Amino acid sequence: MRCGLVCALALLIFVPAATGAAPLAAIQTTPATGPAPLHLTFTAPGDRGSYHWDFGDGTAADGQTVEHTYAAGRWAATLTSRAADGTTTTETASVTAYGLTLTGPNPARYDRKVIFRGAIIPAERDLAVALAGPRGKIATARTRADGSYVVRTRIRAPGSYTAASERASATPLALRIVPKLVTGFAGSSARGSAYYFTAHLVPSGAGTLGLRIARGQDVVLDRTFGSRVRIKLDTSRLTTYRITTEVLPKEGYAGTVRLLRANVVLPRLASGARSTAVARLGDQLRRLHYAAPYGLSFDGRMLDAVYAFQKVHGLPRTGTVDARFWQALANPRHPLPRFARPATHIEVNKGLQILYVVRSSKIALIVPISTAGVAGAFTPIGRFAVYRKVGGFDPSPLGTLYDPLYFTGGYAIHGNPSVPPYPASHGCVRVPMWVAPQLYRAIPYGETVYVY
Repeated sequence: MRCGLVCALALLIFVPAATGAAPLAAIQTTPATGPAPLHLTFTAPGDRGSYHWDFGDGTAADGQTVEHTYAAGRWAATLTSRAADGTTTTETASVTAYGLTLTGPNPARYDRKVIFRGAIIPAERDLAVALAGPRGKIATARTRADGSYVVRTRIRAPGSYTAASERASATPLALRIVPKLVTGFAGSSARGSAYYFTAHLVPSGAGTLGLRIARGQDVVLDRTFGSRVRIKLDTSRLTTYRITTEVLPKEGYAGTVRLLRANVVLPRLASGARSTAVARLGDQLRRLHYAAPYGLSFDGRMLDAVYAFQKVHGLPRTGTVDARFWQALANPRHPLPRFARPATHIEVNKGLQILYVVRSSKIALIVPISTAGVAGAFTPIGRFAVYRKVGGFDPSPLGTLYDPLYFTGGYAIHGNPSVPPYPASHGCVRVPMWVAPQLYRAIPYGETVYVY
């Protein structure tokens, strides 16, 4: 029991209401204020007929000498004694048992900021609380008016973490750590190039790495390594590798698994190229919902699709499929709609210069666009609806629009022969000419259009 940490012996005397009467009760404790669980001995001197103790926490006892253990809180202990002639005397004394709580994420991620929380019970403001780990003191916080405290810190070692104040100490928290698993690729993924998969653990002593590499239905590698690995991938043919890296943790650490894909692809592609690699590129882009053509030729339509992919992935808008492009295609981002309702709508993302066709709350088509870029022009922002559609060419003050879908005033989503990878219109939303008829057919009157 924590009361075993004996301080000076304190004697608290209860004085009866009757003037000049002898003391009726005494509490022996070390002391009457201390960390919970707080064990007290209650003693009532004299020779009364009966003694009844109400400990104030829902429990009671009878006898001249009793013992009781208090949980954290402020309590009032009451003694009622009865003499032989039936007269009773009641006295009350205060007892304070302090408790300190500590909670935190378990497991925590290595070198990430985590939040520890707790409270002193009973509440006490501006009390210093020190957080310590296996390597010593980490940080200090002060309690708020309600007794709570918060500590934000980075964790780099597993083990026992505890919080302590001058009033009490918290029960230690055995914390596990998820190590940082750093994976990546080095070299070029083009066919015939030197291409490596790399992985390592931080910290290095957190465990070992289990690596499984599959190509199609074949497992080409299934081994356990140390905390660092570098494997050369066979790039003699076009293929896709599925690479599973598993952390086999040592004591105190937690495991984790990461799955990556690596495509061995043909070298650099640009406008004018013609090969099966172009057809493969189109297949992959369409599977990711980009508007992309079929065929072997890298024409203007494929250029539009490449621009759209580069916009979404933050790549330089070169219109060229290089190693960075292929690597991004091997581990693509899957953009999400900004708006959930209605489930069917259009989103115009001016920042990315991208249009999303959303169906069933999912992105069904990704199209490159060009919004206002002419001096003095702007593309309005807000929620609108398609109120007018014109099939074919529609003359306007700023030029002829192809298959326009008007969503506010004279602003429309329409086909245009020029859709550069940057803002260039007079305010409308330009889309490639070859995509405009598809949008015209797919987007009905009244469909919501978000522009942001």
